[in-house]
Amino acid sequence: MKKLLVIASLLMVSLMVFSITTITMTSGGVGKELEVLYAQLKEFMKENPDIVVTVIPMPDSSTERHDLYVTYLAAGETDPDVLMLDVIWPPEFAPFLEDLTKDYDYFELDKFLPGTVKSVTVNGRIVAIPWFTDAGLLYYRKDLLEKYGYKNPPKTWDELVEMASKISKAEGIHGFVWQGARYEGLVCDFMEYVWSFGTDVLDDKGKVIINNPKAVEALQLMVDLIYKYKISPEGVTTYMEEDARRIFQNGEAVFMRNWPYAWSLVNSDESPIKGKVGVVPLPKGPGEEGRHAATLGGWNLGINIFSSKKEKEAAKKLIKFLTSYNQQLYKAENAGQNPTLKAVYNDPKLKEAAPFMVELFDVFINALPRPRTANYAEVSDAIQRYVHAALTKQMTPEKAIAGLEKELKLLLGQ
Repeated sequence: MKKLLVIASLLMVSLMVFSITTITMTSGGVGKELEVLYAQLKEFMKENPDIVVTVIPMPDSSTERHDLYVTYLAAGETDPDVLMLDVIWPPEFAPFLEDLTKDYDYFELDKFLPGTVKSVTVNGRIVAIPWFTDAGLLYYRKDLLEKYGYKNPPKTWDELVEMASKISKAEGIHGFVWQGARYEGLVCDFMEYVWSFGTDVLDDKGKVIINNPKAVEALQLMVDLIYKYKISPEGVTTYMEEDARRIFQNGEAVFMRNWPYAWSLVNSDESPIKGKVGVVPLPKGPGEEGRHAATLGGWNLGINIFSSKKEKEAAKKLIKFLTSYNQQLYKAENAGQNPTLKAVYNDPKLKEAAPFMVELFDVFINALPRPRTANYAEVSDAIQRYVHAALTKQMTPEKAIAGLEKELKLLLGQ
């Protein structure tokens, strides 16, 4: 009898082991992103003991991450199962992502911000689920502006230049830090200048319209911030998000362009500038057509089409958990990443942890998308090369914009 019980027990253990599904997911490590994800996964696996989730850390550079995905998916790799996707990638990667259209109600997508759902919809198919959304913002030192007699943060680029010049010289610090390295982040920054001057790269019909005086002026301003006004260091041409954030957080800059994630870090207990930071929309350009503009950012969660059926089902459970109300609130409070669920913005806990997310809600829902095209990677690469060439004085802004126009027309068959 005892022998039968032992055999039965071993059989049960064996069945339990074989019923476990292991899945992999990718994640970046900007700010507290990875730390928060590990905490969430610990809770998920406690609730779902039959699923084990392993994280594949990715480079902070979205350009490098994109290239890794191309390698994985082109080879038909079954890992990773869950892919963290930049908001601009769904059109390109759609053929390699599981169609989630029939799961619309399962994920309760009617409760999400409409713009985020639109960003994961390709030719009528839903290929990913919105995880968190983003928009470029201007961070500033409230204490320093007050010290030098400024009652309000800058509303125009001219005001930013004037304030940054005065304060940075007096304090012996940088005036303005941003993302100027040759990678996707530079495209985000460049688009904000272009839009703020009242123009664009493509029109509503996809026609290339970048070669115009306002676009040249916008790029010229970016160059002038470094070499004429000297409020941005020459090293800004190598900065990504974390480079700018560390400098600003160390008290070495007056202004910073960055994403919402930086808020929780600059206000952490370890931050020398805790409680001294304000956040406002990015400045607008000159003239009647000048406007405040922010690049739509954010990341989505998609499922590898080459994963097994069991892995796909486990992946859906994981994505539903990570995009749930409580987890989006937790992520916003602890990683500073904006929710994609509308209801979370009404939660008092969010207003307490990150008041700007509620106060600047219009900025997030009105953020502008980068050019939407299936060959976006090539379009982005062209923008990066020509803009960076101007920032490093290898080309004049006029030549860079003209060269960019020519290459974009070739890429888009115009």
